[in-house]
Amino acid sequence: MLESLTPAEQVLSILYSTLVEYVGHAEKLKLHGDKNFIILVGLQGNGKTTTAAKLGYYLKKKFNYNPLLVPFDFKRPASFDQLIQLGKTNDIAYLDLRNEENVKSALSKIKPYMEKNGFNVAIIDTAGRKEIDIPLMEELKLINDYFEDPETLMVMDVTLGQTALDIVKGFKQYLNITGGIFTKFDSSAKGGSVLSFRYVTGNPVKFVGTGEKIQDLELFDGDALISRLLGRGDLKGLFEKAQEAISLEESEKIAKDFESGRFDLNDLKMQLESLLKMGGISKVFSMLPNFSNIKIPKEYMDEKALKRMIAIINAMTKEERAHPEIINASRKERIARGTHVSKAEVNQLLKNFENFKKLSKNLKNLDISKFRF
Repeated sequence: MLESLTPAEQVLSILYSTLVEYVGHAEKLKLHGDKNFIILVGLQGNGKTTTAAKLGYYLKKKFNYNPLLVPFDFKRPASFDQLIQLGKTNDIAYLDLRNEENVKSALSKIKPYMEKNGFNVAIIDTAGRKEIDIPLMEELKLINDYFEDPETLMVMDVTLGQTALDIVKGFKQYLNITGGIFTKFDSSAKGGSVLSFRYVTGNPVKFVGTGEKIQDLELFDGDALISRLLGRGDLKGLFEKAQEAISLEESEKIAKDFESGRFDLNDLKMQLESLLKMGGISKVFSMLPNFSNIKIPKEYMDEKALKRMIAIINAMTKEERAHPEIINASRKERIARGTHVSKAEVNQLLKNFENFKKLSKNLKNLDISKFRF
């Protein structure tokens, strides 16, 4: 199966695995009990109001929830009209609070209304502005803190590009963001804003908007995003660089290890070292046209992450590198202490290793002929 596994394909596979870990996978909404609160935050013009209606429709149609749409931008009466109209058109209930005296008064009305009318999830469409300002952030913090354990989702336009990192940092400074939703995912945007969101918050992207229709909301798929991005590139330079970084002998050893089922952490270490020889992740990114114009957080692009993973593997015993399955909790703690990293980083490395094994075993399905040379 893997006799045709070239060094370039090996590098492509580990790059793919690493990027999928960066962007993450979708996770379920934190909904439990008979009263749940989803707070949507984000700048004006990112599709937040439309997303609120889409999310209500999604929960109602797919999971039989009884959602309540709550427009909550008191400085923009038009936002009330927009969400209420979306609710009427798509048979989703709404609560009109525009006549309340202030934010606190409006907040106090939501729970009683839900209890009285049997709604089990409120979707609160908060105020949006053209840019981050302190009064807006303080209002959002008041809303966020009012509810116990809310699902606070940041809605962002995937085409934001280089400004995404600063925007996410601004919101994160005030709010406990639990996840993200990206709109305009049907566009030709590259997806760098997803990496920015993941880097700043550490939380999952849960949904993506894929069109203008009410049903155009889908679970985020990190694998699909990276496959799409990598699948369009001109990889000639990358392949040549990989041939220089990985010797034929090393390539054949890894292929044989895969075939025999003996692929271990020594082989992973060899792959990580190969990426360093190629100049690190930043160099590999520069050779992929679809990534050339993306503003990737510099913390992702340095070589420290690769070096930390190599250091973690070096801290293991020969037996542990050859048989990762024996690495239990106490061994993980010893390895973490030996490399001055957290136990979570050790767990992440082992997870990456398992993912890479799975991806590489499926490499026979990768049609290299589709790449442009």
